[in-house]
Amino acid sequence: MGRPGRLSFALALVLSLVFPVLARAALSAPITIDAGNSVRRVACPAPGQCSAVDYRGQVVTFNPTAPGAPTPTAIDAANVLLGVACPSAGQCTAIDNRGQELTFSPTSPGAPTPATIDAPNVLEGVACPSTGECTGIDNRGQELTFSPTSPGAPTPITIDESTVLLSVACPSASQCTAGDSIGREVTFDPTNPGTPEPATIDASSLLESTACPSVSQCTAVDNKGQEVTFDPTAPGAPTPATIDAHQVLDSVACPSVSQCTAVDRSGQELTFNPTAAGGPTPTPIDSTAVESVACPSVSQCTAVDNKGHEVTFNPTSPATTVPLSASPPSPGIALLVRTSASASHASLSGVAKGRPKLSFTLTAAKNAAPLRTITIVLPKGLEFSSSNRALAKGIAVRAGRRTLKFTATVRHGELTITLKTPASSAQVTISGSAITVSKALAGSVKSRKAKTLSVLLTATDTHHTATRITLKLRAT
Repeated sequence: MGRPGRLSFALALVLSLVFPVLARAALSAPITIDAGNSVRRVACPAPGQCSAVDYRGQVVTFNPTAPGAPTPTAIDAANVLLGVACPSAGQCTAIDNRGQELTFSPTSPGAPTPATIDAPNVLEGVACPSTGECTGIDNRGQELTFSPTSPGAPTPITIDESTVLLSVACPSASQCTAGDSIGREVTFDPTNPGTPEPATIDASSLLESTACPSVSQCTAVDNKGQEVTFDPTAPGAPTPATIDAHQVLDSVACPSVSQCTAVDRSGQELTFNPTAAGGPTPTPIDSTAVESVACPSVSQCTAVDNKGHEVTFNPTSPATTVPLSASPPSPGIALLVRTSASASHASLSGVAKGRPKLSFTLTAAKNAAPLRTITIVLPKGLEFSSSNRALAKGIAVRAGRRTLKFTATVRHGELTITLKTPASSAQVTISGSAITVSKALAGSVKSRKAKTLSVLLTATDTHHTATRITLKLRAT
């Protein structure tokens, strides 16, 4: 090697030691941080620190520029952690599927005591604009704002009636924006929410994730590969832009008003200017579904997937990467795209008469894995029975002329049907003693005050790929 070559090599070595993230930006293969577990969400309060939470109640904190082999810590055993926010490098708050929050030191989580703030509801997301204030949103259209270090018993407030809130972002302590399961956003003052009016910004879509880099700009991504950018104080009627056709965008992060990065279930990332999205090119960074992304700066993002990997990359120049446990794709061979399940023949009848009956058919897409579990969330006023006997009597699952065997459980208001033998399609009927309606909702439907109701389905296949579907049903 000649003198210029030796100088170039020495310079590259120095840069890799002094600026490790720059060295990784060219090619950063996903690294195992939580082996075998589906990592749900990640938060990165600084370029050198991220914390991720998983479906087994564990948190794992790591340096994304040099993750090594971090050890996950169980902080909420037997529960599912669905969100995490870290307003500082010394404090994080996680929320779970039992209406609990846990605040802890990410570098030394210990055994924090879960605080019940929204039982028996499912907390779907959390945002903490400061170490003294967090806002959570739930599956009943409610928000609740609390002090993470001393949560007490905050009062949940309905801000989006009869639907599921899926995501929330708070660019300031006095402004939050939540996205719901029917394409609406609702912006409110968490210290005094009042009765904000939801605004439709992406009709009939699931707003899977929302990011607000400023109080006057938010970007949401949906289950149809679209992004929609709007002014939360005056949303108007923005036009969703397709940036990742036929994909589900699960998460978005916007480190600035001119740059956002979204990730999808095919292991791809897309970086774009939210004010002029254009047609960004999806770039593979993983070979499995990416669940969440956080970007502490415009030159660094960290994503986590459903197999316990993290991958850190420069969003302005991402490299095609694959998990360490898998083989890289051959040149010219595209990564496998897992298609979604779909719903059809859905109806909700008998509500006005006090005898509700819900029915629908779920079908796995061509070449997709068969269905294993179906989770159903009802709107306010409808409720599943907690009796196993009533559930067994009132639920029927069929595939054509064949009756499918299943188990049914209700936890925190959500019904989960687990097929004993996975199937490519399932016709589900729920009636009789398995489902009840309140007098208030029955009266509203009878008087036509409530014309449509939303039911949220989550279909999970044998590969653990989950698809969320919102049924907007004409209630009778």
